[in-house]
Amino acid sequence: MSRRAWITTVLVLIASPFAIRFASTFPWAQSFDTLAEADWLLLTAACVGNIVSLAAKGASWHLLLRPLAPFPWRTAQAATFVGAAVNSISVSVSGEAARAQVVASRTGNSFATVAGSLVLTRVVEAMGLLLFLALALILMPPWPAARKVGAALLGAAAVLILVFRLVPWSRWHGTFITMVTPGSRGSLIGATVLSVCNWIAQWASYHWCIAATGIAATPAVSLSTLVMANIAGILRLTPGNVGVLQGSLILGMRAFEIPAAKALAAGLALQAVQVIPVLAIGIGIVGTQGLRQLVARRAEAV
Repeated sequence: MSRRAWITTVLVLIASPFAIRFASTFPWAQSFDTLAEADWLLLTAACVGNIVSLAAKGASWHLLLRPLAPFPWRTAQAATFVGAAVNSISVSVSGEAARAQVVASRTGNSFATVAGSLVLTRVVEAMGLLLFLALALILMPPWPAARKVGAALLGAAAVLILVFRLVPWSRWHGTFITMVTPGSRGSLIGATVLSVCNWIAQWASYHWCIAATGIAATPAVSLSTLVMANIAGILRLTPGNVGVLQGSLILGMRAFEIPAAKALAAGLALQAVQVIPVLAIGIGIVGTQGLRQLVARRAEAV
């Protein structure tokens, strides 16, 4: 058994008693009643927001990889949606590996080169999140001192950018280095802007999902749930982060005195918004069999 399998098994054994107790006492009927009365117009808007978010993510990745391995923009989009679909039915980094595999198979670029670009993608997404949070806290402060926190985050981003510019990248060689050389910095800026757009679209999707279930969706509520869900879902212990997503929303909304039953309904609605349309798009691109093969290959690799 692999180390990851051991860790997952231990976590499951530790969490099982708490999960059983939670399941036996939770007001499930209230959650399902809330979900049945959800605003379908807002849920549709949330679906669109999630798709726009993935499209921005794909465009950002294309800008980063283009100087190293040129390929069509639509291929990056197809690979991104297929990867998201794989993540919906698999665990770990299967979706990222599937993204690289789709691009490699369709363009002739090596899998190692394409997969290596995803490391820089993660860095750019982290910078995009930092800038997004800074702007959100400054422009729409959810608490009195939020603007000061936003300004501090903006200052931290400026320091990181300055450090990046001072590093003599041209002295080293490798996939990552090639992508961050001075000649590629225009692509890096564009990719970071698109990453910020990705986070804005994600925020909108969360906000509309929460509002659809009748919760008073203030910017603070949707922002906190977005951050909590992304932190909790880093390890991807379950397909599509099922359970992890709902738990993070319940915890995130508890600070705003939102009932757990309503928070769970919002989490279930968000899960449907993130999985069903993307899974349909992924199947439309590679077919059911192609999606199964991608999942199976990544499972064998792990």
